[in-house]
Amino acid sequence: MKQDNFKQRQQKWERKQADYKVNSARQATLVLTLKKTLELLGDKRRGRLLDIGCGFGELAILLAKNTDFEIIGFDISKTSVEAAKANIKKAGLEGRIKIEEGDVYNLNYPDDYFDAAVSFGYVSAATYPGAQKDVARVLKPEGILICDFINCLSLYKIFGSFKRAVNGNSPYYISLSGIKQKFAKESLIFRKQRFFNTYPPLNLSLSPKVFLVFENTFGRLFKNFLARVRLVCFSYTPK
Repeated sequence: MKQDNFKQRQQKWERKQADYKVNSARQATLVLTLKKTLELLGDKRRGRLLDIGCGFGELAILLAKNTDFEIIGFDISKTSVEAAKANIKKAGLEGRIKIEEGDVYNLNYPDDYFDAAVSFGYVSAATYPGAQKDVARVLKPEGILICDFINCLSLYKIFGSFKRAVNGNSPYYISLSGIKQKFAKESLIFRKQRFFNTYPPLNLSLSPKVFLVFENTFGRLFKNFLARVRLVCFSYTPK
């Protein structure tokens, strides 16, 4: 992904967000993402946290309710920014969360400013090629970055991954070793990972609880084969 095509990327996400719909699978994913993120954060629950590509602000709201972070979220989509601001106002969290427009390739924050950063989106903005340099810059030494990747080795995704490889477009995130190598170039060192989102690919009007029951039973047993999402935790460890 080139860093100079801001308008194209913005237009892409404006189109995507215009079609955004909340469904049961999405609600279940939010619950799972929060749970795994809190596990990866460990005892780090206060300070400044940056939500990169915050979307409609759902995860920022959940993190604010479950930690003591002061949260700044940004998104390239104006539609997302306005929706996130409205959701945060509705949740009564305007004193804890600030939302603004921004670009992952040009972060408008000081060096060593954030204690933690998160980026979700499957593949998230912080995983875009070349984005890691500026993300690392705004993190404090030993600051945490948590972002998600498509688990290309999932049985749900492996055929698509094979197709990309055949077309010569195999991404660095196809394996953990590729992810480690890419992020280590910017002193973002792998610490831990979690797999989740193993529920069946069904577009049915089911309760989120149904998806979560599957995730916590059958899905837990076979997560290494079925999980669509690889959630990875790095620490910024400058040399």
